[in-house]
Amino acid sequence: MKAAVLHTFGQPPRFDDFPDPQAGPDEVIVHVRAASLKNVDKGRALGTHYDRHAELPVVCGLDGVGVLDDGTRVYCGGPRPPYGTMAERTVVSRAWTVAVPDAIDDIRAAALPNPALSSWLPLVWRAKLERGETVLILGATGVAGKLAIQIAKHLGAGRVVAAGRNPRMLETLSDLGADAIVALDQSDDDLAAAFVREGPFDVVLDYLWGRPTTVLLDALTGHDLKAESSRTRLIEIGSMAGPTIALSAATLRSSGIEIYGSGGGGSIPRTAIFETFPSLWALAAAGTLRIDTEAVPLADVERAWQRQDVAGRRLVFVP
Repeated sequence: MKAAVLHTFGQPPRFDDFPDPQAGPDEVIVHVRAASLKNVDKGRALGTHYDRHAELPVVCGLDGVGVLDDGTRVYCGGPRPPYGTMAERTVVSRAWTVAVPDAIDDIRAAALPNPALSSWLPLVWRAKLERGETVLILGATGVAGKLAIQIAKHLGAGRVVAAGRNPRMLETLSDLGADAIVALDQSDDDLAAAFVREGPFDVVLDYLWGRPTTVLLDALTGHDLKAESSRTRLIEIGSMAGPTIALSAATLRSSGIEIYGSGGGGSIPRTAIFETFPSLWALAAAGTLRIDTEAVPLADVERAWQRQDVAGRRLVFVP
């Protein structure tokens, strides 16, 4: 079969031949129709993600949409190594498949779950968002960040503050439900002032880490021993702006900051993922959740992997 095969860490995968997968006990073969390209896929291929590939060569792709041998159309995740979803066929545990409604096309069904779950699950399971609370989204101009605005509103956020760097994309976020916009490409002092002006924040969804988070935490640091601090639950989801932050002891001691992480290997139960799918499919079918996509032939994987013109848009490979 043809697949996006990674031969060397740090290099894009190539459109190559790869042995056909064989299903074992409790596994199924999925004939892939669409598989999206995500930051986690790129991080694993670089060898920098904590869930990096153990051995090479390997087929890239963590999830996708396809058809089982009996004709059932499914979304699937967690293919058994060395197989991935950026291929004509893959092999997954039957437990990691979920039926896709006819109202959702292959491209949207492949593109939506990963970025949508990245905010839905933290808001429900980590932050335990309460109706009317204020949510700050760091990295709101990316695919996941744009969905996070819509999902936070759907789950009851009273106010959503969207922070990002892409000026053209920032102008579109009000249409998705953002109540306020913060541009991250300003001085540390001006950015901290903007955070103070738009706060306080009950929940922060952080797709960036690095410098923006450091500035935010500095802005939250109190300077009055008698002052009452407000509770802020910061959920670390991604690290697009850097792998580390500077965190002072004063921030922890003088603010109501609580820092959590959300990602694969965390404590969010697998059942929560599958319980969320009916809501995701329904919102997507109704047009309530909007995601920008671009279908790309899998044969163009090497070139598409290196494209820099896809801000805010999800590439989806079609075998």
